Amino acid sequence: MEQNLINKLWEHSDKIEEENAKRALLSVPKKEAEKPSSDSPLLFSASFFFRDASQSLFMSFHRESGNSIKHYHDFFELIYVCKGSPIGVINGQEIHLQEGNLCIMNPNAVHYFKKYTKETDLILNIVLPTNLFQKSLFQVLFHDPLLNAFFIRYRVENVKQPSFLYLQSLDKDTDHLIELLTKEYLDKKQYSQVIIESLLTLIFSFIIRCGTEHSRHGNTAMAEIIDYIYMNYQTVSMNAVASQFNYHPKYLSALIHKQTGQTFRDLIVHIRLQNAINYLLYTDYSIEHIVAIIGYKDKSSFYSLFKKEYGMSPAEYRKQHGDSGFYANPL
Repeated sequence: MEQNLINKLWEHSDKIEEENAKRALLSVPKKEAEKPSSDSPLLFSASFFFRDASQSLFMSFHRESGNSIKHYHDFFELIYVCKGSPIGVINGQEIHLQEGNLCIMNPNAVHYFKKYTKETDLILNIVLPTNLFQKSLFQVLFHDPLLNAFFIRYRVENVKQPSFLYLQSLDKDTDHLIELLTKEYLDKKQYSQVIIESLLTLIFSFIIRCGTEHSRHGNTAMAEIIDYIYMNYQTVSMNAVASQFNYHPKYLSALIHKQTGQTFRDLIVHIRLQNAINYLLYTDYSIEHIVAIIGYKDKSSFYSLFKKEYGMSPAEYRKQHGDSGFYANPL
């Protein structure tokens, strides 16, 4: 990243540092703020990052003063290592970051930096509200099972578990796109919002095209099982999952319920419905085609489940919420 751009973003970060720190403290529930224990993570709310309704993205450099603050967000966050080799801790797992690495965290990931030195390390924080994250990903979600599972997993009811993706070996094209994103964010020229959203989509697309390694640190055997379900939701069965991971079906069923708070059947239903929402809002596929894609053979069953969950038919949902996106077929 060019030095003049780095200087400009530092000036921007310094300007709002004090105000954001105050807002961060105000966003912590009183009962949490009264607890002296350092084990209680703070909630850093999106409300103190966004000054007005027109602002949909927030970017800043990580500050050394925030090293030991264990916290989580109500938004998605991208952490990009511009230089250095800082050590982060996400969900209790120590991660040794390197220059060019990118980490995507969902709103429930508790994290902080164990090692960060301003003189040698430089980390760019990119704050993405859920709606912008989805809008930027609407095309690539259909092409990458892991990214799709990562996002859908956050949205499925009662499965608000901490999750993150650690992306390595980004190429120079991706680095350049992140630099362009930073320039647009700071300059705020005409059409900047459109360009920002397009750049975010390009960044995720380049990550997938380059075959970036996806690492999910801290995956227990149970977490791998849940990931497997999310990435094979169209056809997966309890017996198939049990066979894949060498568990007895009844025992595995109990483990899944303990992990997610849902039965296996209910979990599959919620995953399928959330994927149906993506197709309804971000493609012009017919509802019949969507039903087949997400794994239902009986259209009437899908309609019944959808109406029970959302209080309206799929067609009514698309009509009511369709303006939140735009129709386009996955390439």
